[in-house]
Amino acid sequence: MTFIDGQQPMKVYQAANSEGGMLRQFIPARLEDNPSMEENDPGYDARLHGLGSESLVRAMRHGDWDIIDGAFFDNFRQDRHVIKPFAIPEEWTRFRAGDWGSARPFSFGWYAIASDDYEASPGVIIPRGALVRYREWYGVSTDKEGKFVPNQGVKMTADAVGLGILQRERGDKITYGVLDPAAFAKDGGPSIRERISKATGHKVLFRPADNKRVTARGAMGGWDQMRSRLDGDEDGRPMLFFFDTCIHAIRTIPALQHDEDKPEDLNTDMEDHVADEVRYACMSRPYLRVVRDKPKQQEITFQADEKTGVIKSNLTFAELIKRQERRRRA
Repeated sequence: MTFIDGQQPMKVYQAANSEGGMLRQFIPARLEDNPSMEENDPGYDARLHGLGSESLVRAMRHGDWDIIDGAFFDNFRQDRHVIKPFAIPEEWTRFRAGDWGSARPFSFGWYAIASDDYEASPGVIIPRGALVRYREWYGVSTDKEGKFVPNQGVKMTADAVGLGILQRERGDKITYGVLDPAAFAKDGGPSIRERISKATGHKVLFRPADNKRVTARGAMGGWDQMRSRLDGDEDGRPMLFFFDTCIHAIRTIPALQHDEDKPEDLNTDMEDHVADEVRYACMSRPYLRVVRDKPKQQEITFQADEKTGVIKSNLTFAELIKRQERRRRA
């Protein structure tokens, strides 16, 4: 787990000196990748599903080791939400979202909005209106051996961060940006947002993000927006995707836990900076899942013929038999 955390599948990494300095590679393996397992032990799949813990089943059966019991985003799944990078169509709207941090990590993400259903790779359909987080920049410290130091920022100045953003999005046509509202505060001098803008010649611009966290007075909160997109549309297709290069989103979002005193919110003492940034992105593109109405079943009526006394129905005999068969199976 230590090695898997934050690593891209199939990529070769150099281990830290304290871990032997050897080359390592994370190779995900599922039951489908080892057909002989099912042949030699036909009951293996059933026994895994009998473990009693959905999280453990997802880890042991589907290779999803990122889910944690009691996770705030228990609907985040790598096999659904993490995809291989692809060439984003030029006509897709692009924007950025950011959560400011200095002593704590900052998080910036770049998003594209699918203008229509799009097949990113065989079997991977990006639905119209879905958000694709295709790039990230996370300001987290590392130790001498290159390991991430959770919740410890890099203390970069706003000017340097602004230039870093500008450098990373060269060639992108960014339509708008949303940023942590705290970055707009003025404490006797220019705000963080103003310093970013000035350092980049006013090329990197932001507006305040909608910072609502939980649902209140009928308005959907940011966490519900994010969770709703993870759940997906009426066909079960996700409305929020992450390129597998967004390692910090994949590393931190599944690990977040509920606040013990406020279960509808997450524990802000954890590494929640990427989640906050994704929440801002989702709130900038409000999503409401469309629920399809179930087709109304035709009502059965019976009427006696006045002359013959024969009981007739508005359905044919064959239709009545089919309906009775469906009821029996149900």
